[in-house]
Amino acid sequence: MGGARVDHVVQAVAAERAPDELKDIQELLTRDADEVTRAFAHRQKVSPLGFGTGAVAVLVTPLVWMVLQQFAQELTAASARTLTQRAHAWLQRLLRRTPPAVTVLPQLDGEQLDRLHRIVKERARETGMGEQEADRLASCVISHIVRNQ
Repeated sequence: MGGARVDHVVQAVAAERAPDELKDIQELLTRDADEVTRAFAHRQKVSPLGFGTGAVAVLVTPLVWMVLQQFAQELTAASARTLTQRAHAWLQRLLRRTPPAVTVLPQLDGEQLDRLHRIVKERARETGMGEQEADRLASCVISHIVRNQ
């Protein structure tokens, strides 16, 4: 059985933690997952921050999308058991090809959920989010994943 859909988790988290971002991402999230990942990756290279009502604000949507993508890619790489799968992953890295975007997270166990919580919180803190807000964001992400897996 599959886990939570990445776009559903991102949309639910944005609705709860950053509702002002929803109108900007609604159309984007209807696109192909690879296209969304490229758009958010480009946005992160330019700046992970947005400008709101006179203050700098962390953009929650790209942060959550990219963390979930990277986390799922790491899990996939770690679970590659066959020699063929490992050789294919090595070749992709060698050719610097980006692996396809993940649309559905694998089922996550408690240890993986704890690790993901820490990663989301750390990334949020790195982009300037306060400690408590970063913890609430990470908890929100985990909550939506658990509800949908």
